Amino acid sequence: MELPDSIKAIGEQVEAGGTVAPTAELFEAYPVFAAEVAHLFTRPWLAVDHMSRLAADGDYFRADIGSRSVVLVREAADRIHALRNACLHAGYRVCEEESGRSDHLFCQYHGWSYALDGRLTDPLLRPEMTDRSRFRMPQYAMQIRHGLILVDLSAVAPEAPPAGPVDLGPVDLGAVPEALAEAGVTSRKRYSTTWNWKYLRQFLWTAPELVFAGDDCDEIVEFGPLSFVALRGDQAALVRLTPRFPGHTDFEIVRIASADAPAPAANGADPIEEALRQHGAAIAAAPLGLLDRRFYEWYWPHLSAAQPQ
Repeated sequence: MELPDSIKAIGEQVEAGGTVAPTAELFEAYPVFAAEVAHLFTRPWLAVDHMSRLAADGDYFRADIGSRSVVLVREAADRIHALRNACLHAGYRVCEEESGRSDHLFCQYHGWSYALDGRLTDPLLRPEMTDRSRFRMPQYAMQIRHGLILVDLSAVAPEAPPAGPVDLGPVDLGAVPEALAEAGVTSRKRYSTTWNWKYLRQFLWTAPELVFAGDDCDEIVEFGPLSFVALRGDQAALVRLTPRFPGHTDFEIVRIASADAPAPAANGADPIEEALRQHGAAIAAAPLGLLDRRFYEWYWPHLSAAQPQ
């Protein structure tokens, strides 16, 4: 995919070392968003949730990234699958629900049914399809590390690609305590914004203390471009962005703590809501000047790798 001119212009400015002056298209145009979906959002690994989300056989939940949708489903304790959420018949979503529990997956559009590992079991109104063994929903690589469910959206195949190492750059996975696997989810909350994802990424990545109600944050461990885990003492919070359109981005905060950790104080007000309101006003006041150069120096190398050599 050829990169849009508005992205190329950012690259030229970053490489020249001068001022970075984006155009409105960088935040509003669908071709820009499509290039980001294809070449940035799919970089491994994405931390989608805590393993307790799939506590029993048949548990499933959906994770969406732009136009891509994944179903995480537990067939058994040692068989958890990350399936592309698309029916083999017409590409309609097999899983519309946010989460649930079932002994099969069912596409409501044409009534096709699938086993929990993605195998086609009943192509309704297609009795001639007697050999269904070769028909199955494509899978992504996934793994569970330190209690976190990780998905690699960079490749999909009928059989799950091998799960490669979790490369976090200068940060070691060991920074995330292994005890997180035995901890529990204390809260899960989703926020919705009418912002481009780039505004939200800089906002959350530079103020991770917000997930702990404004208290200190000891460290963050980043998983791919769209998720990170914030750590403070024996508490953790997973933050995951869900870009849906150029001007609509959701994010979810999953707070995790050990069973003996003190319960967070309930003071009524949500500091994140107020911070979002203030940042929204800042975006409205200077939509093209809000992101700093560090953001573009992070952004451009990921997109430039997609350019034909």
